[in-house]
Amino acid sequence: MAASSRGHSSCFPVMSFLHVPGKMSQPLWLMMGTACLLRTAHDTAALGRLFLLSAKHTFAPWHFIADPARLKIPEAYRKTRFVVVHLYLPDSEGRAIATSFVELRLVALHPSADVALLALKLPAASPSGKMEPSAHLEEFRRLAETAGGGLTLSAVDPAVGELCLVSGYRGVGSLGLLDTADPDLLQRLSAAQREELLAKLKCVEGQQTATTAKVEVLHTSGMCRATEGRCYHGMSGAPVLVNEHTCGGILYGKHTEQTEYLGYTPARSFEEWVWRAVGAG
Repeated sequence: MAASSRGHSSCFPVMSFLHVPGKMSQPLWLMMGTACLLRTAHDTAALGRLFLLSAKHTFAPWHFIADPARLKIPEAYRKTRFVVVHLYLPDSEGRAIATSFVELRLVALHPSADVALLALKLPAASPSGKMEPSAHLEEFRRLAETAGGGLTLSAVDPAVGELCLVSGYRGVGSLGLLDTADPDLLQRLSAAQREELLAKLKCVEGQQTATTAKVEVLHTSGMCRATEGRCYHGMSGAPVLVNEHTCGGILYGKHTEQTEYLGYTPARSFEEWVWRAVGAG
């Protein structure tokens, strides 16, 4: 499964952090995920407004845990205005470069589905009133242009039996195998595994790498299974590609009802919402 298609070039590794000014000495890492460029109208792109789709839980995990208090994040801090999002530029091998990132802003979270819309956060204007783009920002724009501006949303949902490609970024090593958002995870690991994971969690930036999996659609409502490769933690937010140009849905992880399968949000179910949000964002 080649990863050099336009579909993969539209995908990037992202991470979310929580930072409450005046209350936290440094940002708290929340989650890693994948985001994909959304191709929008020409006038939107001409204004420098680049939009991306991802999974909502990557940026607001407290909405997806039965008892949010178990995250040990005070309720007053569980606000998206305190969430910082980094998009990392990958190297030639497809691994995130920890020091090469641009900041994204959350434009909208879908009210019910596990989908989020993000946009490139433009740098603040200098005293002269001009924006000073960074080298990383310019490189991201170049990559977006190379990718043709991003993916289009499928006009029809992938059919049962259809084979699609999930292209995203997994956590390296155990970070891609373990559910770090699970409050009980550390208690279930052996002492050696716990020590190894805690060491990795001290420095998570740069610990994402590109991967793909071929999946078969089992239900048009958003259920599939891997037929080649597998999906790892960190791939939430990856597009379910109908072809290299077209996104049929956004992966969120294990299916909510049948956890032995993978779940995704079909593009048709959020298309109207996303275009309204793009217009407002």
